[in-house]
Amino acid sequence: KLPATYKYYAAPKLDKEAFLLAEITDYGKYNLLKGEANIIFEGMYVGKTVVNPNQTSDTLNLSLGRDKKVSIKREKVVDKSGTKFLSSKKVQIFTYDITIRNNKKEAISMKLEDQYPLSIYKESEIELTQKDGAKANAEAGILTWDLDLKANETMKVRMSYTIKYSKNKIIDNL
Repeated sequence: KLPATYKYYAAPKLDKEAFLLAEITDYGKYNLLKGEANIIFEGMYVGKTVVNPNQTSDTLNLSLGRDKKVSIKREKVVDKSGTKFLSSKKVQIFTYDITIRNNKKEAISMKLEDQYPLSIYKESEIELTQKDGAKANAEAGILTWDLDLKANETMKVRMSYTIKYSKNKIIDNL
């Protein structure tokens, strides 16, 4: 019954589902206590969350769990990805499409995050080549999209990065 702004969050590299978050501003006036709380959303019990009002931010974020009506798919684009050899360098291109579908009857706002690798070696260069309007945090290698999807809308974003390194080196987990 608290007034809240609802926003979805997804990190499809880690989990293919969207999470609904409730953002409660000016929560100090409610005298909330730290502890577990039951979540009743749209008249249904959906689980428990942890309320921690002892924080420094002015907005209290509560997770309301997964929402199966928002589907997300992250796929590697094979024809835009691959490996090339340039003299003494090996160049690998990685391109991913993230497709989001809002199967709900109302519009939603979503914060979508993905990541690209960062190099700690001078011999390796990583360049973000496509981010489709995302805000890039170059220090953390995180891309963030703030998306608004209408009811039954499908949206696609693309990210691409290039890795250049010595062809004598082997890099795992790309």
